[in-house]
Amino acid sequence: MRLILLLLPIFLLSNENNRTESFLSDIEYGEMLYNNPRGIPCSKCHGKQGKGGHKIAKYYDKYSNPKILKGADITKYTLKELEASLSNRFRDKKNHRVRHKIMPIYYLTYEEIRAIYLYLKSVKKKSKY
Repeated sequence: MRLILLLLPIFLLSNENNRTESFLSDIEYGEMLYNNPRGIPCSKCHGKQGKGGHKIAKYYDKYSNPKILKGADITKYTLKELEASLSNRFRDKKNHRVRHKIMPIYYLTYEEIRAIYLYLKSVKKKSKY
């Protein structure tokens, strides 16, 4: 009986991370999250395929020059970079923390971020053909 009680949490955790029982594939789940994560869709700034370039806002610098803020291309992000970006822990090439000034924090789980990542990779692969 003790052995069963000791092994039960391990069994439950291993099944909790197993999405094979879901009626959605990871890519379908990622697409759903990308289009409506928790509020503002990713596609609003990053486009339907994650390539960015969409106008987010127009503003003026301190010299009154017009500037346009555009969404970034996120198709080249690694899973680690996407996770860091969505958690507001992104670092540049010199390993300096870069804070996204307008990127909302969605409070996504690792599995949700991974699903979005897989969706972006599938879209990128389809656009090559």
